[in-house]
Amino acid sequence: MNLPHIPQVISIQPMILLTGFLGAGKTTLLRELLTSTKDAGLVADVILNDYADAALDSSTLEEIAESVEPLTATCACCEGLDFLLELSIKSAKSSSDLLFVELNGTADPVPIVESFTLLEDKLKIHPRWQVCVIDVRNFGQRGAYRDIETLQLQTASHIYLSHTNTDIDTGPLLEQVREINAHASIVSKSELLEMATSMAKAKKRILSAQCSANAEQDPAVIKKPDNHEKTHEFTSCQILLPAHCSENVIRTWLAELPSGVIRAKVLIGISDKPDGRYLFERVGTEISPDVQYVKLGDRVPNSAILIGPDLDLKSLQELTSSHLS
Repeated sequence: MNLPHIPQVISIQPMILLTGFLGAGKTTLLRELLTSTKDAGLVADVILNDYADAALDSSTLEEIAESVEPLTATCACCEGLDFLLELSIKSAKSSSDLLFVELNGTADPVPIVESFTLLEDKLKIHPRWQVCVIDVRNFGQRGAYRDIETLQLQTASHIYLSHTNTDIDTGPLLEQVREINAHASIVSKSELLEMATSMAKAKKRILSAQCSANAEQDPAVIKKPDNHEKTHEFTSCQILLPAHCSENVIRTWLAELPSGVIRAKVLIGISDKPDGRYLFERVGTEISPDVQYVKLGDRVPNSAILIGPDLDLKSLQELTSSHLS
């Protein structure tokens, strides 16, 4: 007897990544987000990263989270990255409705964004939003560590201002923020709580791999929340590149990338330097003057990782092909 084909069912896990400098109020915000999702009848997993004892904070969240996994005495953007990815895969396969990841106060989110992009098919985590928590009392006053605070803000999809119950005028601060990241949505606590519950509720729908092209007709497909037009997704993409190209052409292409590409990292060979491959970077609109020689095996392809809000993959691919074909 011939049975009808049953389409593959894919479970998609939404994620909110919380970044922000030491003491900005990330864990306090996380606790309120977890309480909100629990009150809505939803369950969430938590991955908590801390240089000190993450188990201390995680124990205070256990009653309002489905699971809490501490990443202690390590940094999720470097030596703890593999463990973070393992825990994320575990969460994506669970029945929970949402994943929260809180990074430690000095972590750079860019390597995490890149890794989630490279492992897109395996992780099944989408959408991925990065909420940068900014302490209005101390932003821009980190001394030698100010660059870290800037890194945390550059790739954010949403910005949340903490400690606003003061007499501080946030106008000048917002001007500084917009100079670093002009694309992120600045959200209030109530908006953020609503967005988190909307994301979690979306997980309860089923995404069929074979009917996703008919999203408008099929109510079972995950759709964007009603307020999506007011927000940006924490997005990134990988574009495969040829074996080598001239350095001038690579730099011209980097310069012509749209302003919405906040960070770009490019691994490629240089035509007149056949001894290996090189790493180019662009932060904002500034291209690093120096290239870094890297020793990587063939398992890592020549490619560009582009990070920014709501990236238009088709136009980026067309631009890349016109320069680096």
